[in-house]
This record gives sequence, structure tokens and C-alpha cells, in this order.
Amino acid sequence: MHPPSDESRLISADGPINRRTALIEQRRLEESEAPAHPEIQARLLRMQRRNAMGEPLAQQIVFEAIPTRQAISGPMIASGVVTACGAVLGVLGLIESSVVATVGGLCISLAGAISLILLQRSQAKKQGLTIRTPPLFELTILEAFDRLLDESSAALGDDAIERLTSIKASVVHIAQHANGVDEYFTHEDRLFLRECLRRYIPDTLDAFMRVPANQRNTQLLDGQASAQALLLDQLSSLQEEVALREKKIGRSAAEGLMKQNRFLEAKRSR
Repeated sequence: MHPPSDESRLISADGPINRRTALIEQRRLEESEAPAHPEIQARLLRMQRRNAMGEPLAQQIVFEAIPTRQAISGPMIASGVVTACGAVLGVLGLIESSVVATVGGLCISLAGAISLILLQRSQAKKQGLTIRTPPLFELTILEAFDRLLDESSAALGDDAIERLTSIKASVVHIAQHANGVDEYFTHEDRLFLRECLRRYIPDTLDAFMRVPANQRNTQLLDGQASAQALLLDQLSSLQEEVALREKKIGRSAAEGLMKQNRFLEAKRSR
């Protein structure tokens, strides 16, 4: 017998050991190095941009239907009491078998009910004439804005996404804290914020998207900035204006606290 040898009978190598495995390995490398389909690349890029910008505004800003409670006036209370007393009198008339009491009670109850209905309708009309502050952002505007960002997100760069994300964050904060109009946060401020989402930003993005993709980073006219630079400049300007309105909301809240402070100072004993 031959003595056992320390040398291994197995052969190892980094590459394939025969033609069949070589072809399989070559096909695998070609598939891994092959570029993805343009539509798939655009879809992945849009998904990345969408995740970078966060949730849509229509999902972040909650619209609550607050029912208006109708105030109860003195005449309405009196009509209710008359209606109840007439009903009691009618029931007692039935118990005592008194036609006069029964008919009288029913007439009194009916007159009180009619009076109560007329008073409720009159008060409802008065409340309908009350001027109420309209909502800061309409749901249709937010949904259209979210669709535009989703459609154009793949064509925007990181800097544009950053500016749009900052604008969205400020809009959400303003919508949560804007209660009305005062000397700081005016009707003009409300109008600017609505138009910013409805017209200003959409018009900027639409104009940018109309420029051919291969020409957005080049100067189209002598002495003029590129389309990408103009986009960033306009978004930066709108971002500053929205941030300014956000500060005004804080001033309005601080003014309420200062009024309370002045009231307490007036009540302090001397």
C-alpha cells in the first residue's frame, strides 16, 4: 500500500472549471452589468424623490368638518316651555275626560311648536349671514399640487427637492396654526399662500419641464442663467416668502400672549 499523502486531490480556482459553468457565469455577469430599462430607472428615481419629499400635503393637512351649534335664545326657551305646558294640559284633559282641557292643551302645544320652528329658522338665517374666515387651503388645490410634484419629481435635482420639501413643511405648520386674520397675518398673506400652491410653484415647474432635458443645465441665451439655475432661484424666492408668512403666524400667537400679559399687569395690585 502506498502511504497516505498530505496533498489534496481537490482542485480549486477562482474561475469556472468547464465550458458549461463558464457560459452560465458569463451570462450572469452580463445581466448584472446591463443597464436597467429607462422606464424602470425613471420609476425608481421618482420613488426616491417622492420618499425624499415626504407625504403629500393633502394627507398631512387634516380637514375637519366642525358642526355649527345653534345658540338658544330666550324666545326659543319660552316657546319650548309653552309647548311642553300645552302637552301636559292635553294629557291631563284626556285623563279627566275634559274635552275643553284636551283641545286647549293641544292648541297651546301646537302654537308653541310652530313658534319654536319659526324662531329656529329665523336664527339659522341670521347665522348664515355671519362672515366666516374661509379655510386657508382648499383640498382640491393640495391634491393638484401633490400630483404635480409626483409627476415632475424625477426631473428635479436634489437642490430643488430640498427647497420644495422646506416649502411643504412651512405650509403644514402654517395650516395647523393659522386661526384667522390680524395685523400680522393679513388677507394678503392668506391669498399669497393659496396662490403659491395653486399658481406660482406650478407655473415655475411647468415652465422648467417644457425645457428639453438635455438643455436644462446649459445657457440657452447669452448672458442668461440655465433653466436649472432659474428654477432654483425662483424656488428659493418662494421659499423665503413662505417662511416669512410662517414667522407672521408666530407673531400673531405671541401678540395674544402679550395681550394676556397686559391684562394681568392691569389686574395686579398696586
